[in-house]
This record gives sequence, structure tokens and C-alpha cells, in this order.
Amino acid sequence: MKVGDIMSTNPQYIGPDEFVTHAREIMREYNYESLPVVENGRVVGMVTLQDIINVTSTRSDVTVTGYMRLTVPALSPETGLAKAASVIIGTDEGRVPVVDGNGRLVGMLSVKDIFKGLSELELEDVSVGSLMTREVVVCRPEDSVSKAWLNMINYGLTGFPVVGPKGEVIGMITREDVLKRGYARIERESDGRRTPTTVQKIMSTPAITVKEDDSVKKAAKIFMERDIGRVPVVKDGRLAGIIDRYDVIRTCRALQGVATG
Repeated sequence: MKVGDIMSTNPQYIGPDEFVTHAREIMREYNYESLPVVENGRVVGMVTLQDIINVTSTRSDVTVTGYMRLTVPALSPETGLAKAASVIIGTDEGRVPVVDGNGRLVGMLSVKDIFKGLSELELEDVSVGSLMTREVVVCRPEDSVSKAWLNMINYGLTGFPVVGPKGEVIGMITREDVLKRGYARIERESDGRRTPTTVQKIMSTPAITVKEDDSVKKAAKIFMERDIGRVPVVKDGRLAGIIDRYDVIRTCRALQGVATG
């Protein structure tokens, strides 16, 4: 399997002289973490939601040029799946441009796309507990959305678990939850007269979880079937860690020894 077999075609992109607010609107609408920056058909950089999220709608004259990343990896439609996976897990953009021999944008490849070829990458049958991140950023249902949002920005996370007083996982809140409902703008630019919106009003419930001794293959199946990127790991009913798509891909045998340069 090659990149051309699984990439997204006719991708959304932004020009370097377009406004940052427009780029953010596109990413919010399509739930993208990043956008390629294209000039005269050629990829000249990438802009990520993480980089521009604090640019408010009141600063509507700010262009993408000052925020785009100039050094970004690119793939060819002929690149093999294993190398493509190695490139993607080495970035924090979540998506990589696919270009032709002249550097022109022909598609995009995301970490989600890699899962289409997971069987070819030879996913190892190891436990979730051996891969999970144990130090987890969490929030409480009574926390304000603005607090959760600031933590997403500060920690560079797309979402995290909502836990109860005994450490039990009761839901998840994601960047998409906040952006789709417009709370990022409202909470950030509020004049202080609004009653803060709490996490429990927009979090997703019930929480989808896995156990420490579950196979990573079970987690991978959840990611594919539920179209989610992070799953809390529980032990004895309490939060023990978290596992994401990148953790799963890193366990694949086909990636071992693959050079990304």
C-alpha cells in the first residue's frame, strides 16, 4: 500500500496572504489540526490550530504568513505506508502534505488515514498498559470551559478526560466540542458579564474506555470504529492513563528501522 492509495484528495488549503481567522474557520469546520499553505500551487508551509488559536476575531487583519511553519515534511503518492507512518508520528501537525514532483499539492495524509493500512503495518499484540501515558491532564465536570480550553492550548492537547471525585472517568471533552459550539471565542473574548459555561454541559458521555490489560488491537478497533483519537485507560474503575492513535502506530513491526529522512 502506498500513500496515493489512502490519502485525501482535493484538500483544503490556505494562501500565505489570507487571514488567520479564515484559516481557523476552515479548521473548525472540517475538524483539522493543520492546513497546508499553498502559493502558486506549491506547498510553502503549514499552519496549525495550535499556532493560531489565540488570535482573536478582533484581530482580523493578521495574515497566515507570520504564523506558518516553513519547514514541514512532505510525502509523495508513491511513498510506502511504513515510511509515511514514520514521518507522521514524528510531527505534531497530525497531517502531512502529499506533493508531486514539482512540489504541487495533490493530497493530504493524516494519522487517521494510516489506520486504513494498519494490518499491513503488522500491529503487535501488546497490552494497552505497556503503551499508555500515565501522567494525564484531566478536568472536573464543574470546571469552566475556559479553564479546560486554556489547558488544551497550554499542553497542546486535543482533549482530555473528565473525572469525578474518586478518579472515575465520566466523560471526555475535546477541542472539537469547544470549537463547534463557539465557546472558545465566547470564553476568551467575554466581557466578564456572562456566566461561565461548565465542562459538564458540553462533554461527551458516557466515556469510552479501555482497561490496562486490554490488547492494543482493541484500542485500535475503537479508534477506527468510533473515529476518536484518544481513549482513557482505567484500572479498578479509576483513571490509570491514556492511549492515542500515535501510541498504536508506534507499536507496528513494519516501522522498526524505517528511516524518515
